[in-house]
Amino acid sequence: MAHRTIAALATAPFPSGLAVVRISGPRAKEVLPALFVSKKEPLAFPRELIFGWLKHPLTQERLDQVLAVCMPKPHSFSGEDTIEFQMHGSPTLVEKVLKAIYSTGIEPAEPGEFSRQAFLNGKLDLVQAESVCELASATSENALRIAKENLGGALSSAINEVAEPLRDVLAEIEACLDFPEEGITPQTEQVITAKIKSVQDKIDQLSATFEFGSRVRDGLRVLIAGRPNAGKSSLLNAMLGRARAIVSEISGTTRDFIEEELSVAGYRFVFCDSAGLHKSEDPIEKLGIELAIDKLDWADIVLLVVDASEDSDPWQEALELIRKRARKIWFVVNKIDLNSKAIGILQCDSKICSRNFYISAKSKAGTEELLSSLKNEVQQALPDRAEASVVVSNARHFECLRRAKEALESATQSIISKRPLEISSAEVRISLVALEEIVGKTYTEDILGRIFSKFCIGK
Repeated sequence: MAHRTIAALATAPFPSGLAVVRISGPRAKEVLPALFVSKKEPLAFPRELIFGWLKHPLTQERLDQVLAVCMPKPHSFSGEDTIEFQMHGSPTLVEKVLKAIYSTGIEPAEPGEFSRQAFLNGKLDLVQAESVCELASATSENALRIAKENLGGALSSAINEVAEPLRDVLAEIEACLDFPEEGITPQTEQVITAKIKSVQDKIDQLSATFEFGSRVRDGLRVLIAGRPNAGKSSLLNAMLGRARAIVSEISGTTRDFIEEELSVAGYRFVFCDSAGLHKSEDPIEKLGIELAIDKLDWADIVLLVVDASEDSDPWQEALELIRKRARKIWFVVNKIDLNSKAIGILQCDSKICSRNFYISAKSKAGTEELLSSLKNEVQQALPDRAEASVVVSNARHFECLRRAKEALESATQSIISKRPLEISSAEVRISLVALEEIVGKTYTEDILGRIFSKFCIGK
C-alpha cells in the first residue's frame, strides 16, 4: 500500500470557494503533464504555485483554472512525490476532476492513507499521525490544544522518556543472564526494581490524565431527565442560549432525544434532552421513556430536573427509575421563580445526588452556576499539577499504558520471588513493546488498519 499512487479531495466535500485535490505516490510527477497545462512547468519549479488549466488526459477537455504545486519527496507531508491542485469547490466539478485523475491509473485514496504514507515514510510517528485526525475533528479549544501538542511530539517524547529506562533495565537483566553462575545480587535486584518502580510511577502519571483527556476529546455527556413539564427542554434552551427544544404546557412534548453540543470555556459538552419519566399508557411516549432510561448508560452526569412547585413524591418516582444506572446525579430544582421557598428545602440526599442546584430556566437564574459546575467537573478530572503536562486522550494509548504497567508488575514480582530471570526479561520486553506500540515503533498491519480506517478520506 505504501507504493500506491493515490488521489483524493483533501478538503471538505461541500460547496466552497476553494477545494484542494491531492495526488501522492511514485507516479504523481509522471501523470502531471497529462493533467495540467500552463506556461510554466511545475516540475521545474517545485513548491511554487503555478497557474494553469486542469484538463482531462483522454478527451483534452479543460476542466478548471487551477493553481498547481509539485512537492518532490521526501519534502512533502506524505514523504512521497505529491501534486496538489487548488481549484473551485463545486462538488460536481471535484468529482469530474477526480474521475479524470483516476483515468490515468491512479487509485482513490482510502481513509487516512495520506497520513499512513507519512507514517510509513517516517514523516510522523503513530501518535502524530493520529493527532492529524484529532486536529481535524476537534470541537473545542482544549481538544484542539491537546491534538496540536501531540502533533508537535509532546506525547511521543513523554513515551520515549518512559521507555528509555526500560531498555537499561532489560540490558541489566540480560547481562545477569549472560553470567548465570553469578546470579543476581541483592544490590542489582534493588537497582532494577527501583528503576521499574520509577517507570511505573511515570506510567501512572500519564494514565491518570486519561479521564480528563477523554472528556476533552469526546465531551462531557449530560442527560437532562425528570418528570414531564419539569422544565427539561427549557433548561436545555437556557444553557444553549437559543430555542432548540419545543417548550409547551402539554405533557410529553419531548418523546425522542434532542442532542446538542456546547462549548464552555474551551470544553465540549453534549447535552441530551429526554422524554419525561412517568407512568404512561401512550405507546409512543412509553417508547420514549424506555429510550431515556437506556440513555443513562451513555451519560457522565444526569441532571434530574424537578419542579419547585410540585410535592416531593412525583420526582421521587423519577429518581427511583434512574438512581441504579446513573453514574452521577445532580439534583436541579427548577422554577424557583414560582416558589423561592423551595431553595435549600427541596433537596436530594447527598448519598444519592452529588449536587443540588436551584434555578429558573425561564429567567436563567442559576444556570450560569450550573454551567460553571459542569466546567469544573471536567477540570477536576485532571490530576494536580498536570494542567501544563502531557495529556492522554486516546483510548488506544491508555490501553497500551495499562498493558505496559501490568507487565512491569509481573516482572517485579518475578524478581522478588526469585523466579528465573528469563521470565522477568520477557515481562519487561512485553512492557517495552506496549510502549513502543503507542508511537508505532512496533506495529502490525491490523493495528494500522484499525487506526487509519477512522480517518476521513483525504487525510
